[in-house]
Amino acid sequence: MNKLLISFVVVWFILLAGCSDTVNKGEPVVSSKVNVPESSESDDSAADSSIGLSIPGEKNFKALKKNAEFIIHARVNGDYDTEKLVEDAEDNIYKINRVYTATVNNSFKTLDGTKYKIGDKIKIIYPVGFKQMKEGKLGDRLLPLGDKIVPIHTGEYMLFLDQLEGQFYFSNLHHVYKKGNNKKFYNISSNSIPEITIENIANP
Repeated sequence: MNKLLISFVVVWFILLAGCSDTVNKGEPVVSSKVNVPESSESDDSAADSSIGLSIPGEKNFKALKKNAEFIIHARVNGDYDTEKLVEDAEDNIYKINRVYTATVNNSFKTLDGTKYKIGDKIKIIYPVGFKQMKEGKLGDRLLPLGDKIVPIHTGEYMLFLDQLEGQFYFSNLHHVYKKGNNKKFYNISSNSIPEITIENIANP
């Protein structure tokens, strides 16, 4: 994260919550399990504003396929772990990640040519925003990284992913595709390229 963005996050939290105690840089990841009911909506209500880091949606399917490093058909467990990572120790700013587990059905594209087999499990990191620690507890206010937090419920997905330091991330959060009652996968995140099929992926 660049210094300008960190400064923006720090100022935002200071204006809302004031200064707080110092934490140690490099504090270990803290993880907790969160159960998401199928009928649950996203937690956008916890977000006060957005710093708008989402990249634009792809204009066509060819670009979507080309720009993703990995394309994997998998079943995603909607229950996620929450990680908090120290982003700015001086002002107690933490980056909040959701960590989902996906069970592979098929892999259509990989960065190094390795094919993931059916039943393989992968972790998907979804950075959702920042919170400030105050008096030893994380505050309720979340400064989201994007315009909204996409609710990932249990189901089959066509995942367009990138890899950074061995961890998987959504390649573009405007394109999150969940399987419907037919053979189509529907974009649950935006209206950009609203639906796709396995045939779209498999065909060059």
